[in-house]
Amino acid sequence: MGYDAWESFSAKDLPATSEFSKEIFTYLKHDCVVLDLGCGYGRLSGLLSEQGYLVYGIDKNPNAIKEAKENPELTDVSFSVQNATKTDFEDRFFNGIILQGVLACMGPNDRQKTLAECHRILRPKAVIQIAEFGQTDNKKKYLEHAQETGEYGTIIIKNPDESDRFQTHNFSKLGLQVLI
Repeated sequence: MGYDAWESFSAKDLPATSEFSKEIFTYLKHDCVVLDLGCGYGRLSGLLSEQGYLVYGIDKNPNAIKEAKENPELTDVSFSVQNATKTDFEDRFFNGIILQGVLACMGPNDRQKTLAECHRILRPKAVIQIAEFGQTDNKKKYLEHAQETGEYGTIIIKNPDESDRFQTHNFSKLGLQVLI
């Protein structure tokens, strides 16, 4: 199951994400081009569009993108199914990128590739906002799951029947700083 499970969720079945900080609005002008990377069904894309930005939303989950495209409140947003590690956007296309709980849904190699891709498609002096899940003090659970996932901080979420539902990574402050 692992990280690939994120691709198959129905749009409304996607687990909740971390809280969105509106602080990015202080750094972006109203006519900026902004990417909602890992947009799901477009919850944040709509909020960004309401602020006057030209918004693109990408996600690797086709179910979520289908729902976003069908939402009549999101017709100003351009949605597409894309892998965050290699998008089809031109170099230096965006003034801003939002990653809201996205890196947690990827393996270590894809996290690095995604940040490199963000660097490629961001304009000079652009803004990137990254919000991720932090580690709790549940060291026993992290150690237990690390035996299966190979990475401390990655946890396996189970279905009611105890089968694996998906895995997600909770970052230490230092781990996220090193990644960025």
